[in-house]
Amino acid sequence: MINWLTAHSIVDWLTRSSIRILVIILTAVALYLLLRHFVPLLIKRSVAQRMKGQPEEEIKKRCNTLSSVFVNTGIVIVAIIAIFTIVPEFGVNIAPALAGFGIVGIAVGFGAQSLIKDLLSGIFILLEDQYRIGDWVKVAGIDGLVEEMGLRRTILRDFDGTV
Repeated sequence: MINWLTAHSIVDWLTRSSIRILVIILTAVALYLLLRHFVPLLIKRSVAQRMKGQPEEEIKKRCNTLSSVFVNTGIVIVAIIAIFTIVPEFGVNIAPALAGFGIVGIAVGFGAQSLIKDLLSGIFILLEDQYRIGDWVKVAGIDGLVEEMGLRRTILRDFDGTV
């Protein structure tokens, strides 16, 4: 026999939580679309003022490089916040997870110093404008066209098309 109180409470939970989850997902998608649209525009305005008098191609390269890094970082932040906002709707307490991430963050900070060095190097590469997407560079003895940049990696393509 069906326990109508249990069935009723499940339906009630589904209607309340599904609406909240849907709102969270729609907000995350809206933030994603806003990031993809407005961050490149703001960066283009800022870089154009700062690099006034330089060739348009150089300004475009700098904008593409900074836009990709800022948009990707923003998307990761929005996704993490959305996940940590949705999970409690399923009755999961996120406080222990957040505390655990704090402890793991400290451990990673001590144990993965090369990761931190790579991230700091990537930040300085971007801030100092050492190279951009579309530049031809030589890194670690390898020549190539910069196709993609992040804080930790740079993807090059050589004349043969090898990535």
